[in-house]
Amino acid sequence: MITKTIEQSAGGVAEKVAAQLGGISLDWSIKRRPDGEYIVFESASPSAKIIAACDIVNENLEDTSDFKDRLIVGKRKVKPASRLSLPETKLFRREISESLTVDKNTFGPEFLERYTPSVSNFEEIVVSNANCIVFGRRGAGKSSLLGYAMHQLRRIDGQYAWIAMQTYNGRKDFHSIPSILVEIIQQLKSSGANGSDADEISMKFGEIAESESSNNRTQARTLKLIPKLRALIATIASPKRAFTIFIDDLHLLDRTLQPQLLSALYACTRGNSSYIKASGIEQLCNLWNAAEQTGLQAPHDAQILRLDYNLTMPHKSLEHIEGILDAHAKYCGLPGIRYLIEDAAMARLVLVAAAVPRDALSLFSQAIAKALVKSQRMVTVTAVNTAASEAAQIKLQDIQSDIPSGDDSISELLDRVKDFCIARKKTNAFLFKIDHNTSDWGAMQKLVALRLVHTLHEGITPSSAGVVYQALMLDFGFYVGIRAARSVKIFPADLSQLLAKDLRRLPVFVSD
Repeated sequence: MITKTIEQSAGGVAEKVAAQLGGISLDWSIKRRPDGEYIVFESASPSAKIIAACDIVNENLEDTSDFKDRLIVGKRKVKPASRLSLPETKLFRREISESLTVDKNTFGPEFLERYTPSVSNFEEIVVSNANCIVFGRRGAGKSSLLGYAMHQLRRIDGQYAWIAMQTYNGRKDFHSIPSILVEIIQQLKSSGANGSDADEISMKFGEIAESESSNNRTQARTLKLIPKLRALIATIASPKRAFTIFIDDLHLLDRTLQPQLLSALYACTRGNSSYIKASGIEQLCNLWNAAEQTGLQAPHDAQILRLDYNLTMPHKSLEHIEGILDAHAKYCGLPGIRYLIEDAAMARLVLVAAAVPRDALSLFSQAIAKALVKSQRMVTVTAVNTAASEAAQIKLQDIQSDIPSGDDSISELLDRVKDFCIARKKTNAFLFKIDHNTSDWGAMQKLVALRLVHTLHEGITPSSAGVVYQALMLDFGFYVGIRAARSVKIFPADLSQLLAKDLRRLPVFVSD
């Protein structure tokens, strides 16, 4: 007979474990053995996260506790009525929420254990002693790839500075550049740079950043100080222990300033056992100003790593997205992502997310919520479709945050594409002529960057030789789950390899 005192003691231990898991209470029971009672915490598949939480609680229990060294993590024996309502599923959803924005502190020391390699296996390149620019749409894994390189440096006590460009979002004044250099100098001190020398240079850059001088005057004063910053870096950097500057989301800085920032950094790092690794949305980045000969010129000065292949490689995209979701699921005590989602819904999730990892994570979390409302046992295609419809509205907000005010060409083109696909042609995919001389070309590429239109094929020739078209797909959120758009034909219908003959049959969207 298990006494009430033992039950109360076990309940207290369970509350402590829940506190370690952010307030999520696991299923538990008391198991009686010849040597006494044990408390068993159950999950669909015991995981490192749950074991670690129990270990921490056990270490902090008094030696007199009824359950000191008597915490067990085991596999759930009873089949659950609803997999989506399990504590470990709640833990999974919270984990997804916390991982949607990746920065240098994401996942902490567990980052490398939980990291899913990029589709193109760029990891070996990004950790090399070379300048790298990582391009991809929002959520494609740009910051994660930079994070991989940074965590590899941490493992070997490497030296680096990490600059989150969100702080400088939309800045058009040159004063932002000395401000960025001040951040780098402060992090140089952590790597062992002489404190007084660093403070002196930092103070001078800080004065420039806070001055009311014109952009030209600010630029001249900044460039005059660059040799001092270069010399400071040289005091800590060596061929055996290089210094790396990470610039996350370069595109947030005004396009006119991007080559000037890169030029200033390159002046400090070239031939100085130091390297630049930056990320950004390609269509919103400007690496090189040919007129002024400033910035980084690829491939001479930096290697370009393009992460985002949209849906041009369907099978690889499925493997990649499933791998990311699997890693999160197993970390939270689930056997894998297929434990929560139907096969058809998994394929639809990749299509709806257009193979963008962060969109897939967010959509899956929302799809779980939709499925729970309908008391569904697993995530279904319907739940994914409903989540996609709501997500499209969030993507539309990116037009305001990523595109300069006063530029209505993006919204106008989107309206024309929606009318063409939904009202006129009744199909979600279309061909668009590759012509850099038309005003619509640049706007269409920005729609791709904003994940409102997705690439199915980079170049297809449907008729005349030499006339090449992109094969594009309007985002699912504009027609899936919406009654007025149910007659729209879905292409591709699944994740099978896209055939050229099918792509050539798509209607042609004619630029104005």
